[in-house]
Amino acid sequence: MRDEEYEPDQIGEYGVRAQPALVARMKPHLRMTQIGNAVALLALVAAVVGVVRYPDYGTSDGFGWAVATLVCSALLMAICSFQHFCWLRGMTEWSGRADLRLEPFMRVSWIVHLVSYLVVLVALWSAIAAVVDAGLTATAAVALTLTLILMLAAQVTAAVQYLRESGPPGTLPAHIRRLTDRERRARLGH
Repeated sequence: MRDEEYEPDQIGEYGVRAQPALVARMKPHLRMTQIGNAVALLALVAAVVGVVRYPDYGTSDGFGWAVATLVCSALLMAICSFQHFCWLRGMTEWSGRADLRLEPFMRVSWIVHLVSYLVVLVALWSAIAAVVDAGLTATAAVALTLTLILMLAAQVTAAVQYLRESGPPGTLPAHIRRLTDRERRARLGH
């Protein structure tokens, strides 16, 4: 972006570490990780209810699948919490309150966001298997179905929000920014 596109109060002074435009642009991502963290906590609670209320049929494998769903829910909660922690570190750096190295956090945050897809895929499989075994009308089945829905919401709002400075990867403004940067580099001969 050129300086003309920013408001005068968004352009930092030279030598000042704070980046108010970046902080303003990234606040929605921090808010999404907060919401996703809360949703992941609700998913974890629903998974605990599903395991505690799971019917005992003696020889069924369903209880093991319910426990696997609980483990996946706990892993997703950890992933969402880590992403939120990374965004808090980023906001601290960008607001100029501390001098932090964000590159290692960005790298790990990106890897963790990939792991979240695997966790949700395993949770999808285990929750469906547990619900089918328990019976669709059982309290545990309802709780595990709710767990799955909440896990999907938590993944979308927090787990995939890896730390980055360029904005969300798939959005139209980010795409336009990349095209503009590519065109500018082509004009300058880089």
